[in-house]
Amino acid sequence: MIARTIASYSRRPLNTQQHNPWEAMHWAIAYGPASQLRLGGPGGDLVSCVGWLNMAGRCKGQVMLARQGEQVVALRGKGMQGHVAQYLAVLAQCRVARNSPIEVDGRGFTVADLIRSEQRACAGNTELTFTLIALAHYLDSDETWTAADGSEWSLPRLVREEIGQPLRGAPCGGTHRLFGLAYACQRRREATGGLDGVYPSADHYVRSQQQRMFDELQNDDGSFSTDWFNRPEDGDDIERKLRTSGHMLEFLVSTADQHVLYHPRTIAAVEFVARILHDEPAREWKIGPMCHAIHGLSIYQERLWGSLTPGAVAAYHGPMKARQQQRMAAVR
Repeated sequence: MIARTIASYSRRPLNTQQHNPWEAMHWAIAYGPASQLRLGGPGGDLVSCVGWLNMAGRCKGQVMLARQGEQVVALRGKGMQGHVAQYLAVLAQCRVARNSPIEVDGRGFTVADLIRSEQRACAGNTELTFTLIALAHYLDSDETWTAADGSEWSLPRLVREEIGQPLRGAPCGGTHRLFGLAYACQRRREATGGLDGVYPSADHYVRSQQQRMFDELQNDDGSFSTDWFNRPEDGDDIERKLRTSGHMLEFLVSTADQHVLYHPRTIAAVEFVARILHDEPAREWKIGPMCHAIHGLSIYQERLWGSLTPGAVAAYHGPMKARQQQRMAAVR
């Protein structure tokens, strides 16, 4: 059912006439670096989603990237990224290389230039959720840098800033904040073989929220609270349930230890999200929630069976089951 669901939605790609850059980058979240858009309308030629956005391609008349002096920046506002460094975090999750080209106003840049722009934009006591996701991926865990205001930054400082921020009011109920903390811990563990400094606190915090999802926030039908991590709630709005459960499932299956993925409560959550998408493939779901839900299913499929959605690079944590099959699928 998961494979059928992922495949059925992939057959109806977004297009540059009807969908804006914010929606296009969410399509890249769902289907990875091989995601494609229809050019000019539903019947247009297929083009690379990430390539189109990085080459100043217009979606619904808007672009994602622009020049600001000698820098390349991702634009914020309606139809573009909604949060600081959100687009760079999408590129990180798609595993787009640092030297991948970007073109703005006829001038060539690379993803590395966008990384430097987001490093300069760091500011204390602000939302840094997507900055953490992006820089945890692209930077060495010991790297330091100076922001535009002269303040000194590092990945541990980003982690410390994010731990100090509440989940309530954070993007998508705090799911992205929790993922950023978990991903930073994973990258530190990969780099050093363990966790030190602020990282053990971040790891404990993430694991406690994972446990809360099962102990307090899961409903009888397998869905998670329609009030995010704030309190238990089981609303009857199916769009709302897809939004909260899809995001919370995506966080869970991308950060939990491998054995948790086989737990009946995890399976129930996966079945809930897969079922509502599978049963109404023609429904015009809101793009963001739909794409995060598909991403969660893709991660689950990859981590359990080593089965890759063509072009997708989904899983972030822990040893993968069926490693040999996964490598063979990647080669194919």
